[in-house]
This record gives sequence, C-alpha cells and structure tokens, in this order.
Amino acid sequence: MRVKSLHLLGTLALAAGLMHGQPTNGAVYWSTNSSLDCSSLGESSPTAITNSAGATIGYSCYVSGTFVWLAAGGGWSTSIRVAAPASGAVGVDYSFYDPSGKNLNLDTTLGGNSARTSGNDVNFALQTNQPAEVGLLGATSNAPSYSNTATGTVYAVFYCPDAITCENVLPQLIYSNLPAVPWSLSVPIAWDSLTWSQWSAEGIDDGGAHRVSLAIYNDDTTATIFTVRVYDSTGALVGTGTTPSIPGLPVLTDGSYGEGGTYAALLSDVVKTKLPSGVFKILIDGGSNYSGVEVLQVNGQSATTLQVAYDTAPTSGLIARQPLRPNLRSGRAASRPKLVFNPLIAK
Repeated sequence: MRVKSLHLLGTLALAAGLMHGQPTNGAVYWSTNSSLDCSSLGESSPTAITNSAGATIGYSCYVSGTFVWLAAGGGWSTSIRVAAPASGAVGVDYSFYDPSGKNLNLDTTLGGNSARTSGNDVNFALQTNQPAEVGLLGATSNAPSYSNTATGTVYAVFYCPDAITCENVLPQLIYSNLPAVPWSLSVPIAWDSLTWSQWSAEGIDDGGAHRVSLAIYNDDTTATIFTVRVYDSTGALVGTGTTPSIPGLPVLTDGSYGEGGTYAALLSDVVKTKLPSGVFKILIDGGSNYSGVEVLQVNGQSATTLQVAYDTAPTSGLIARQPLRPNLRSGRAASRPKLVFNPLIAK
C-alpha cells in the first residue's frame, strides 16, 4: 500500500457550505484507545485524529484505494456512493487526479444538496448506517457548462473506529451519459492492499455493437509500459499490443507517494491486429509493477464492467495467487495526524 497526498485534508471541507456544526459533535469515527489494533489491515499503528486546535481526540484505522476512472462533463456524470457500516461511523476522504496523476479540481455536490463546491478534495464524516453520494459535475475550469469531459482517478481513504468497520466499507463509483447513452457503469475500487501486476478478463469485440475498452492505473513507483495480450477460444495467442508509458507514483516533498497515472482506450486501439470472433481472453501485464485494471464490455444498447482476475505473465511459470505487497502507506498515515472531518448534513 502507499501514501497519498492529503495536505488539503479538512481545509476545503471547513470552507464548504455543505458542512455544518462542530466536527467533534458529529460522527465519532475514532477510538480513544491509543493502542487500537489495526494489524488485520496491515497497519502497525492507528492514525491520530485531531481537533481544530491540534489536540488529539482519538485514533482511527483506515483503508484506501483508487477508482481507476472517472468521467465528468461533456454529457458524462460520475457519482460515488458509500455508507457507514452498522458497526460504526466512518470518515470519508476523496481526492481527484487527472490521467497524469496531477491534482484535478472538480465541481461537486454532496449529501443531497444542490449547492456546488470546487476543489481537489472532498471529505466528511458519516454516522453509523448513514449513506452519502458525491456527484462529480466537471472540471472547475469548464464551469458552468462543463462542455468538456474531465477524466482521471479518485483516491479514497476511509477512517474507522476499529478494523472490522473498515473491512466492511464498500464504496461504489457510477458513471453514465444519460439519456444520450442508455446505460451506466459501476466501477469497483482497487484497494491498495489488493493491487497486482497481471490481470485478465474475457470479452467480445467484433468492431461493431460489441466493443471492449480498458482503463489501466499504474499503482507502482516506476513509469510503466503495459503489455496487453489477446488469446482466442483455443487458448492461442492472437494479438499483442502495448500502452504508452503510464506515470508511476511520484515521491512528494514530505517523502510520501502521490497519485499514479492512468490510461484508457478501446482494446482495438492497443492491440492492432484483428481481434478473434467470439469470446476471447485479455491479459494485461505490468511485469513486476503493480496496477489496478478496469475492463468494460459494450453490447449494443447495454454495457457492463467485467470482472477482472489476478493472473500471471505467460513466461513467469508462476501460479496466480492472492497479491501481496509492502505496506508503503502506513508510515505517513500513522505519523501524520488528520484533522477531524465535519459531519455530513443532508438537505
């Protein structure tokens, strides 16, 4: 896992008109136990939560991950939904990045309120069982018409009073271009602890009503060219292509890691040879570098996000396994206290 830049944590939320009341009177998503056990999440110590005066008021476990693609503006809209589990309250922090991994300022709505706020970061606290939806309207620079489509990634961090609550958080990103395009897509989150280096899925692409597209997020520290292979119904390799170099996680001034780059395209734009008829297998290979991958299948008037599986490079001789990686995030998350988030008040 890795660290993201959270230097805007709390600042934008305090300025947002959607937030009301004293933060410490809202959802309590922390524990007063300084020895809070977050080890099941791969964390050696919890994160300190502070009030506006800088005093520590509690400690939280956390989970984090990336939604590898967003589309907002130009007819497209994106929403992110999450609810606090029955086991406890949750602190929610979303930050937005363009395809190169740079900060992306978006106009957003929150909590059923139609008022718009702008920035790279949205955060709030949810009471037990409280749901919330954040709407992404488009790039702030493109307001108010949002005639152009802003794309990129969403990095999400969830803070909880115990490890079990964090384990039960399950956010969902949905994007659509209704009514022009008669479907919407649900995008699963790529958890930091579950990224891997090779992924596979099965699709159909006849160049007409059936098309396959990819979104590849570089979740490693090295800029990477990904190899995409296609296998036909007999298991034979029938096509290979490569992506442009996708930027890796940059090292920030405080030594933590920022956001990596992402790349999206039709499969046929990456693999130039004719795709086989019928169902085929797609293998996305990052070598030794970690990634998150989304594969989309369009079938005429409908579309779906395909399930992707952990896989291995064809020459490695390894057996596909549950991914493991060093916990690169925990050092900063444990040592940098987080300003308490304001409660979400639905209108």
